Amino acid sequence: MNPAYKHLRDRLRIGDLTLPQIISMFCGFMGGLVWALYLSPFSPYLTLFTAIYLACLPAGSVLLASSTEFDLWLYLRACVREAFTEGRFGAGAGEPTDGYSIGADADCAGKRAVCSSLDLRGVWGD
Repeated sequence: MNPAYKHLRDRLRIGDLTLPQIISMFCGFMGGLVWALYLSPFSPYLTLFTAIYLACLPAGSVLLASSTEFDLWLYLRACVREAFTEGRFGAGAGEPTDGYSIGADADCAGKRAVCSSLDLRGVWGD
């Protein structure tokens, strides 16, 4: 068996962007253009600003995803798995509890006098 060349297994890239990224950028630009020419009820300056902003939202997310190691589908799958996993703990202190209660042992009832006469200053060397 002959392994394929490395460049044949890689995704097609044009300008360091994959085809789905290029398509989403094109859709963003076309959405901004449609907004600017047909849908915007604002004045020309506000229309220009909102059209550029709307067109750059998908393009900015594409450029951010191409320059980082962010994988949206992997992140969403991990969030869904985390939400439906049994035995997971929520953040914070949790339910209020009474805590531990310390009581005397029945066997230590006679030794209480010895413990109460202990000189703590002598223990610490003062």
